[in-house]
Amino acid sequence: MCRLFAQRALLPSRAIEPLCRARNALRFQSHQHPHGWGIAWYTSSGIRVRKGVLPAHEDAAFLGAARLARSAVILAHVRDASVGEVSPANTHPFVNGHWTFCHNGTVARYKRSAAVREAVEAEIDAGLRPQLRGETDSERCLYLFLTRLLARRRDAAGWLLDDLRAALQETSAIVRRIADRPGKESSLNFLVSDGRLLAACRRGRPLWFHRPDGPGGLFRVASERVGSGDWEEVPEDGFVGVDDRLRVSAGELSSSRSAA
Repeated sequence: MCRLFAQRALLPSRAIEPLCRARNALRFQSHQHPHGWGIAWYTSSGIRVRKGVLPAHEDAAFLGAARLARSAVILAHVRDASVGEVSPANTHPFVNGHWTFCHNGTVARYKRSAAVREAVEAEIDAGLRPQLRGETDSERCLYLFLTRLLARRRDAAGWLLDDLRAALQETSAIVRRIADRPGKESSLNFLVSDGRLLAACRRGRPLWFHRPDGPGGLFRVASERVGSGDWEEVPEDGFVGVDDRLRVSAGELSSSRSAA
């Protein structure tokens, strides 16, 4: 499958250690996930994204992008292609407006079943469908997430972690209803940010997070533990998120505000 990583800080920070240098850094993980890489981060002028189609451990551009990235929010992904050719359009993170999105997993039967592909795409808001660029199930999960999120009423102060949790839960439930069959189940680990909030959910693949170590610390979430520290495993069908004050919310993906 793939591997994802993200970190959230109070102030602009770098991620060169977990991406390239630390024990089990994402660059090392790319030996098993060699079909391209992407790094996205937020600046005062918008989102910056760097992508490559070579394995991250063989691509000097990955190291260059990791050195360049400096932000309160950084997302990264190394791909093991299951749906869609190896190309920039199919490489995570996917970006729409101020949203960035990564997926670790596969929508069941998506590659072989035109009916599944058509049904998933039909759940995406008609106004968003023309913005699809690649072939992957993952990109369609982003637009399904945005469809569910935009159907909700935004708080006066902006989106809340509960809104992201609900939209992720609804996205997962819709995909599973369409695609899953006994013995063929989707794996749907999603990672999403708007530059202020950062959230992730787990279904079918491992997911870990690291709480900030005191004031000025970093929140991190990843497919595999990177470096040292006390990583906590997100339970199956679990959710973890952090806001711009580094307040962590962790628990079940389903909540009282969620609906399939």
